[in-house]
Amino acid sequence: MRLQVICREDESEAWAAADQLVRHASERQKQDVQTLYYNSVANQRVQQLAREHGDLLLPHLWTGITKVRPGAGIAVVGNPAQCAATLQQFIDAGCHSFCLSGYLHDEEAERFGRLIRPILAANNRGRLAA
Repeated sequence: MRLQVICREDESEAWAAADQLVRHASERQKQDVQTLYYNSVANQRVQQLAREHGDLLLPHLWTGITKVRPGAGIAVVGNPAQCAATLQQFIDAGCHSFCLSGYLHDEEAERFGRLIRPILAANNRGRLAA
């Protein structure tokens, strides 16, 4: 599963960070994302989900990033417990591999390792690693 992660210690800070990613995008930038990557089936599917469900697929699963970014246009947004719970839903459904990223990459990776990974590790003790 390919997702962006926007995690902050406080949920409102996470949503503010998510909003900051798309707030200053010009209409031209938004149009470029929709047209330049139109032939990508994955991008078409994410755009379709965004049209059908709006910016939220689930309470912490945000499609808003599709406005400015092709590819992994769905982000898990929230505090550590909320992000872990959202990822846990995919684990429980059988997903065992994730490709996660965020903005800034190194800062989000550090937050993931410090704040989310320990929760997921504790919740999944005894599960076989893929």
